[in-house]
Amino acid sequence: MTMTGQTRTYITRGLIAALLLLTTLSGCGPDTQDARKTFGAALQAEIGENHPPVTDYYSQRDFKPVWVSLDTSLFGSPSTTQALEELIDAVQQADSHGLLQDNYSLDALQALHDAPPASPEAAAAGEWRAMQSYLQYAQDFAQGRYSQASADNAWFIPKPPFDHGSQLRQLDDSGVSDSLHDLLPQTAEYRRLQRARSNIVDIVDAGGWPTVDAEGLIQPGEHHAAIPDLRRRLSISGELDSAEAQGPAAEDPTLYDPQTVAAFTKFQRRHGIADDGIVGQEARQMLNYPASKRLEQIDANLERLRWLPRDLANDRIMVNIAAYWLVAYRDGEDPLNMPVIVGEEQNQTPAFHDTLEFLEINPYWTVPNSIIVKEMAAEAAQNPTYFSERNMVVQADWPLDSEVLDPSDIDWDNYADPDANFPNVVRQLPGPDNALGRIKFMFPNKFSIYLHDTPARHLFEKADRTFSHGCIRVGDPIALAGFVLKNTDGWDAARVEETIESREMTRVDLAEADRLPVYIYYSTAWVDEDDVLYFRPDRYQRDASLMLTLKAGHSPVSSDAISATPDI
Repeated sequence: MTMTGQTRTYITRGLIAALLLLTTLSGCGPDTQDARKTFGAALQAEIGENHPPVTDYYSQRDFKPVWVSLDTSLFGSPSTTQALEELIDAVQQADSHGLLQDNYSLDALQALHDAPPASPEAAAAGEWRAMQSYLQYAQDFAQGRYSQASADNAWFIPKPPFDHGSQLRQLDDSGVSDSLHDLLPQTAEYRRLQRARSNIVDIVDAGGWPTVDAEGLIQPGEHHAAIPDLRRRLSISGELDSAEAQGPAAEDPTLYDPQTVAAFTKFQRRHGIADDGIVGQEARQMLNYPASKRLEQIDANLERLRWLPRDLANDRIMVNIAAYWLVAYRDGEDPLNMPVIVGEEQNQTPAFHDTLEFLEINPYWTVPNSIIVKEMAAEAAQNPTYFSERNMVVQADWPLDSEVLDPSDIDWDNYADPDANFPNVVRQLPGPDNALGRIKFMFPNKFSIYLHDTPARHLFEKADRTFSHGCIRVGDPIALAGFVLKNTDGWDAARVEETIESREMTRVDLAEADRLPVYIYYSTAWVDEDDVLYFRPDRYQRDASLMLTLKAGHSPVSSDAISATPDI
């Protein structure tokens, strides 16, 4: 049934009337009775008609306040409730999560604590303000402060659910602190990144790190005036033990000595650049990136962790696009780690999740229309053996047994246009040079993105691995196949290798219980199991808008900030 505005108004008026009758019939003294009557009516007016879960919550507790006291003898005197003190304490910790205290009206909460309202009407206004702060904070913990669509238009993982009514029941059951804490990601990754944030805050508060001012290249063993600053920089960020550096620094301050070289290669690995020990332009950009901006980068990635589902399966595959890295988890086992190659900047891999359903061993590669018209057609027009050289065929239609056409009968110039639509199918046959390699891991999705092998194994040696058209190439497909097929009868890594040798396309379906969720996400800052903080270049330029949004924040919460129906 749909509630009209007029019907809702009648109900609201009825609630207020019921409140007046209830307080008239209660056994309270006249002062307290009048205060409750006035407070209830005023609070209902503050809440208005657009927040049914909040109205229902207060109705069920006879409009007993959560955040303020209704003891009439205390109006205008210093008093507070434990709930308000806990909320103030929680909001004061907002920055440890990369959130702004001002987003939750900390000043107003503190004023409510220090100078309690002088009347029931003022108490109602303070009660509603505190409740808005609590619910906004709770929603931001549960779903992230900002919608993924506005902060990152390539993030398609649905945000975790949040329900105001359920959260208010949890507030009653668990109290302020626990009801908020339980909404956060309960993962080691989140806790580790929070701790790292605290360390960066200390560095920022101490003035940051020095600029390494140098031009050209600094090779190991060379002398350079910037080496003392390099040592200090590495000491502050933790790659160089200051005690170890004291000897070489005292003996020859400008020598790029082995201890400093070793520390700098650690820095390079932590920042995703080639660990050759050479201080060049890209390395200097990383060294001189301000500590305050690194703090903003951590905050952006804490927000992304809040965007992830809270019910991640024990058995799952996680791919961090920005790290070029895959981790496969199985309950009770050590994770399987491997490098990956992701989409180039003009063909970015999106963040999304789906379920791995089957494998194809010795796959065919059906070439997307975009690659045909943007890359292949022009070359095929000049080279009549273009397709045969690449073990490719042109077929009339999608089925594998469709008629094979002669490429020389096609006027390829007609299709060498990005807007063209090639009417037939180009398919690469199975084999060692197939663009998908020897194994394809399928989780059908609207992006046509999947995991697969590649014949271009040399690309895994690169620090920057943005080379694909969007799909994800895996560094050890045999190991990943063994992991995925562990519970599939008759299949293991050895049989996978035997099947590869046959060169016959073989599909292996996973039983429904053995299908694995795959999460493809984007994170440019994280902390590993050894508490080492890593950063990655923002190749897709997805950090900038999110960092700016988080830094700017919003105006303090208003009644409009609490949705009557949460956007899930």
